[in-house]
Amino acid sequence: MDGHTPRWAKIWLLWTLFGLITAVQTHYRAELNNYPFSWWQAIAAEVSFAWIWAALTPLVLWLASRYPVHRPHWWRNLGFHLIAALVLGIASKAIWNSTVFPELFPNKQIGSLEDSLRMALLSLDYGVLQYGIVLLSQLAGDYFRRAERDRLRASQLETALARAQLQALKMQLHPHFLFNTLNTISELVHSDPRTAERMVIRLSDFLRLTLEHMGVPEVPLMIEVDFLKRYLEIEQMRFEERLQVSWDLQPASLHGRVPNLILQPIVENALKHGLSRISGTGKLDIRATSGGGRLLMKVRDNGPGVPETAPIQVKEGVGIGNTRRRLAQVYGNDHILSFSNLAGGGFEVTIEVPLRLSPA
Repeated sequence: MDGHTPRWAKIWLLWTLFGLITAVQTHYRAELNNYPFSWWQAIAAEVSFAWIWAALTPLVLWLASRYPVHRPHWWRNLGFHLIAALVLGIASKAIWNSTVFPELFPNKQIGSLEDSLRMALLSLDYGVLQYGIVLLSQLAGDYFRRAERDRLRASQLETALARAQLQALKMQLHPHFLFNTLNTISELVHSDPRTAERMVIRLSDFLRLTLEHMGVPEVPLMIEVDFLKRYLEIEQMRFEERLQVSWDLQPASLHGRVPNLILQPIVENALKHGLSRISGTGKLDIRATSGGGRLLMKVRDNGPGVPETAPIQVKEGVGIGNTRRRLAQVYGNDHILSFSNLAGGGFEVTIEVPLRLSPA
């Protein structure tokens, strides 16, 4: 039964099914006791009694919600439900005796009120059982609804915590980049004021683009590339002709979502620890490909690399350490962040993550 089925229909359907099951038991029990009780009589007797309880179920559900069997007054409410079960058990049997019994057994008449009451008391345990079925069903439903709400709330809190942690890491990255850039600008103010002015303008553009995506945990790679180009415009003013940047971006990869500003600290690290240590032209190669449900990003430089160890150990500052933690927050263990020296000289950083496509 789906969520669109009215509640009353579910109640009547379940009680009808219960009545049919008990009708089978009643029929075969009568046969074993050599008591003439046809299939029609068994079904009519049991289903009709189940329908009486279907009519009483809304009342029992209301009582269950009005007097819940949980702390702090569970013992008092449980006593109330026991009394209610006795009353409704007698009432349900009395209703059945006065309406259904004469139709099924016209040759058997219930004599006095005392006989009717005695018959109700003899089947009282069955009425209490019916009440208990409804009460336990309500308690089980309440338990699972509370468990689902708690699970959803825990999931929402976990998501909120993860976002807060990612935002904290991102906010840690911004001052690091900002202070480095401002330090460069301060050095150029006296030696090259025009370059310093252009750098301030580019920094303003970069920060404006950053603010537009504040609080967004993931962006399409094409936006990340736009961030990176703004950043490299600033750095090329510092390196001048000594910095050459090449891009090899597979078009399909540009729609994959990546953590916001995930490549900038990698590129910054390449400039600081790679290209700044060579006297000639520094070459930076940025690549991105996708396939097999994965997104692969590589940042290469022609710097000196790092001493060969097994595995290669990279000193992690704010940028690389921040990148590693952000990848772990977003992807868990389903990502790769690796470092390697290139055969022809230089250094390469590889990031591989699941391909999550942005809406077209």
